[in-house]
Amino acid sequence: MKKILVLSLASLSLFGASDAQLIEHFKANIQVPNITINVLSRQKIDPKDDIEYVVLNITDGTRAQKLDIFTKGDYIFPDVISVKENGSIKEKFERQMVVSSIAQLYKNEDKSNIVVLGNDAKKETLVVFTDPECPFCKQELESIENKLKTYNIKMIFTPVHQKTSLEKSYLIYKQTATLTDTAKKIAVVKKYFNADADQKVTDAEVEKMENLRRKYLSAGLKGVPFVVSEKELLH
Repeated sequence: MKKILVLSLASLSLFGASDAQLIEHFKANIQVPNITINVLSRQKIDPKDDIEYVVLNITDGTRAQKLDIFTKGDYIFPDVISVKENGSIKEKFERQMVVSSIAQLYKNEDKSNIVVLGNDAKKETLVVFTDPECPFCKQELESIENKLKTYNIKMIFTPVHQKTSLEKSYLIYKQTATLTDTAKKIAVVKKYFNADADQKVTDAEVEKMENLRRKYLSAGLKGVPFVVSEKELLH
């Protein structure tokens, strides 16, 4: 959905910032016909503070967009920067929401859609959502042997690029499915991160990969590489 909000949220007075007032305010400021706004959630960012993180859903009936804001008293603002945590509170909450959403999918994920690298019960397991044609994913992959000294890694391919990335993803799954040696699996993964697909992939096989990535992107995954502890997903 295209951006439908063009306004400054730096310090807008809402005289209360209840759900009804938030909805009324944004309806008045978003000039889109048939707009509907709902408050999906709100929570304090700290039990000792009155600042709340609020998520709204904005739709015109055919398109929808989520808007996250912060509110305290009569004011709303787009983000809160924590000196203590050295970063954006908004990014922290957005990540928590994504992890919570994809966790429901991961718990029921078909094992054939997960490439397992390492199986040491003493090590923490990281789940990596990745794409064979993503330059940042490729950079992440370059240090995988070193990372495996500390972690087990499970890879799920959710490409953000086009058909060729889906073809490579399918071939990685296909060619690692019967392998038990981690080094050999890594060799297959690196092969397709660094070269074009060298085997025919049918439209049905591409569609299978498309469905896998669409499932996670629809759940809130916004980009790759996305790395999360498996403990968070199984919590």
